[in-house]
Amino acid sequence: MYSYSFDMPENITPDHSSFHEQSEDLHDITLNSSESEEDSYQSISDKGELSESQSRYLPFRSSTAPPRPLTDIEEFRRSSDFLLLEHTVICSSQLFLRSDQKYDLDSEHGQRSCKKLLNQIEKLCEVFKVPCTSRDYRNKFSRAYRVLYRENSLCYLTEILDSAQEGFPYLYVNGERYVFSEEVLQAGSSLFQRFIKIQYILKEIYNRVCEETFTGTVDQIKQEISDNLLDFDNLWVEFEQLYVHELMAIESDARRYIEEAISQEHEVTRIEIMYKEQKKSHLDSSELQNAKANLVTIIGKINSVANIEGKGRDDLTIDILKAAEALIRRMSTPARCIRNLAEKIKQAFIGIRVVIRKYSQNIEIVDPQLKNNPELVDALMDFESSWERGKIYFINSKKCNQLVFLSSIIESTGNKYQVFKEQLECSDSELFVSIPSLIVIKALEDQDRGICKSFCAPIFDETEKVGGVWKRLKRSYKYGKLAASSFTEYTELLTAMALGEPYDKNFRAQVLDSNFDNLDSTISKIKYLAIELHRHKPTDWNRFLDIILC
Repeated sequence: MYSYSFDMPENITPDHSSFHEQSEDLHDITLNSSESEEDSYQSISDKGELSESQSRYLPFRSSTAPPRPLTDIEEFRRSSDFLLLEHTVICSSQLFLRSDQKYDLDSEHGQRSCKKLLNQIEKLCEVFKVPCTSRDYRNKFSRAYRVLYRENSLCYLTEILDSAQEGFPYLYVNGERYVFSEEVLQAGSSLFQRFIKIQYILKEIYNRVCEETFTGTVDQIKQEISDNLLDFDNLWVEFEQLYVHELMAIESDARRYIEEAISQEHEVTRIEIMYKEQKKSHLDSSELQNAKANLVTIIGKINSVANIEGKGRDDLTIDILKAAEALIRRMSTPARCIRNLAEKIKQAFIGIRVVIRKYSQNIEIVDPQLKNNPELVDALMDFESSWERGKIYFINSKKCNQLVFLSSIIESTGNKYQVFKEQLECSDSELFVSIPSLIVIKALEDQDRGICKSFCAPIFDETEKVGGVWKRLKRSYKYGKLAASSFTEYTELLTAMALGEPYDKNFRAQVLDSNFDNLDSTISKIKYLAIELHRHKPTDWNRFLDIILC
């Protein structure tokens, strides 16, 4: 055994203790330590590895000393980056597969799960510093699409993924078929396949890192994750650009009727302002009438595709509006029903123009699927409802005369008979018998303006059951008139009984002798025919009555 000695100058005192002194100090510390602590360490001499003298100078390792240094992979497993990877794998496992092996993105739960995963992928791109493609192309999107995206963010939307997954080759907007390009369909398919693959890759990387026998480096893992995320992002950008731009082109074409209406409404407004400034009447202006006619034609096109609640009629012309305005001007005191319907026609036209002006400020607020715009649909329903009635009763002079005639009969009868007046005020169900009864009574004198024949032609066909009743009614009515003391009083009494108006029995006896009194059977026939009158063409009759009672 070799020994070394060092000579030290006598006049120099070392500023550090010798190894022997350190050993003795350490030995003293161990002797003074507790019994349990001493027992917790095995002496090296017991193992026979070192001599007794050597063990006295062996430095002791404290029980609180740190464990061996962690490897890079172990450090990575404890890092927030790995935790993010783990959460992404968990989110992937929570997606719902449909029976067709596609993801459920229709239900609220399915959308939420997919959104979580896409958010995790976005965070991975940020954490692993993936050189993602610039999103500057989104600046060219319409405002309706730009609001969906956050600035300075990848913003993977579930709607984009859903479109890529489904891969529908075409879609219908306003009843028209629009076909996507093959380029869009291929880009969507590639993106969806990459979405499936990126989940598998991330899970496989996670499992590899978790293995104790893993020999790769952290840099290799991060680079592998980054490369695969970059591939996914590139495919996402390619599809998103192509798909949204084609959608915008489809939407622009689907809004063309609205754009035409905006342009034509501006023209109508320009002409109206011009005449107003020149203080000229525009009632007979062919220029203004033509401009309005063109606007009404465009409104008809919009109505045909957007008014799914109604009939979607496109055959309502400017003649209806002209007839309504002419009736109000021509009649010194127009019947209430005529005035009300004419006003509804005018207001419906104004209402649609107001909506069109609103859209002119920002056409992007218009849903390309026009039926999905509640304000527009409501205006179209008012337009179609009132203009359809105007087409029936204002354009056809015969029906217009019937409308005016019955309206005046109802007004005069309401002023004369209290019961009928109350029925009108309360919209009583008895009106469905009372009003037709008035018409039947007028028809007995051929003074109903053809209303009975218009709504129930079989009344005048004796081969029909209802025609037989009509024949007997006419005979009964004729006998009653002949037996009555006064034709006028007989008609008044018949009308009062048909309406349910109280009457004086003495007055009845004065009008008809009891031997010739056939009023009860006559009233029974009148009410039977009244019911048949509104039952034969219920839709037409109810519409006719609705105009009068509105």
